[in-house]
Amino acid sequence: MALDPRQLKVFLAVAKSGSLGLAAETLHVTQPALSRILRRLETQLGVQLFERRTTGMELTSFGHALLPHANCLNAEAALAIEQINALRGLGQGTLRIGAVGSVAVSVLPRVLDRILTQWPQLHIQITDAVEDVLEVALTNNAIDVVISGPIPESEDIARVAEHHFTDRCSVISCTKHPLQGREDVTLGDTERYSWVMPGGDAEPRRQFNLLANNSGFAPPRVAMETRSPSVIKAIVAQTHFLGWLPEPLMAAEQAAGLIKTLPIKELTVQRRFFVYRRRRNFSPPPVAKFLEALRSIDA
Repeated sequence: MALDPRQLKVFLAVAKSGSLGLAAETLHVTQPALSRILRRLETQLGVQLFERRTTGMELTSFGHALLPHANCLNAEAALAIEQINALRGLGQGTLRIGAVGSVAVSVLPRVLDRILTQWPQLHIQITDAVEDVLEVALTNNAIDVVISGPIPESEDIARVAEHHFTDRCSVISCTKHPLQGREDVTLGDTERYSWVMPGGDAEPRRQFNLLANNSGFAPPRVAMETRSPSVIKAIVAQTHFLGWLPEPLMAAEQAAGLIKTLPIKELTVQRRFFVYRRRRNFSPPPVAKFLEALRSIDA
């Protein structure tokens, strides 16, 4: 059974807005016409996709089952048209890059400057996030290529290369912290202080806990949780809280004398980075251009 792209577009618009009227406005069609298209899709599938309520349209279990596949088919169709137009010189093309923060600030500026010099009509979207978020975004077709720490390869994700860039994660504190100025500070010395860190499901937090366990200490008490490096730096700079961040993300604050690293060897680790993309036989032209520019910078 083939699914009509127009029907899928209507289904996605109603699912997103929760309203036939709002979906009709978004798609610039009349509400009766949109209702007919949606009913034809339900008839074709033999199931009810929405519960019609006074408060709006709610997905049924069948609708929830169709939603991720409809999103994927719609995205793939749009990508195919964009790639063909880019090859014909008719479109600008879009490159969606995912990167961890230190790569985004240290590597991407030079790479993107090079690629836009060579291909000035390219449109670039950047997602700055940690590995677990980037893995989901790459799998769900929200981004095209990723530079990050290790991500498990799967039937959806392939490792393309290892990038030469490395950085270090270190413990940070305010410049007047009682532990500053001491030599050979250990994780045990931090027990009386609270930490601000990403949540327990975030990859940096898992890495931190692993390092702590490997050093023979229980992970310290984390009193505040946030995924925002800016918030972590602000809290550390103004309190006696401790944090743990990649050094490229705190260079400006260090130069301004707001925070400093603490020499805790157990928690100072150098990271390696890799390039990932979705597994597909055809690499989109923007991704190929990006990988070419990345190799040039590496060289």
